Amino acid sequence: MKFAVAGATGKMGKMLIETILRSPNAQLTGALEHPASPLLGTDAGAFLGQQTNVLITDDLAKGLAGAEYLIDFTRPEGTLLHLAAAKQAGVKMIVGTTG
Repeated sequence: MKFAVAGATGKMGKMLIETILRSPNAQLTGALEHPASPLLGTDAGAFLGQQTNVLITDDLAKGLAGAEYLIDFTRPEGTLLHLAAAKQAGVKMIVGTTG
């Protein structure tokens, strides 16, 4: 299964990326963050000391390219934007929140 993660540098986003990278049946294809994130352009696995060749981006089209599923752990306004983009791209969406 191919996953993109929105909210990739948050606590839950990092946990999701770590889980995806450790799963033999999952592949990380995208990592999304908000436009002001200082981590844009860095490797999504850098916090684990792993190179994934998936760069953190705020470009929804790039972040969703190749994904079957988008796991979203962002704020409601971000989730709504991601939902529209995922629907247009034919990507299934999983939404979570810690609040």
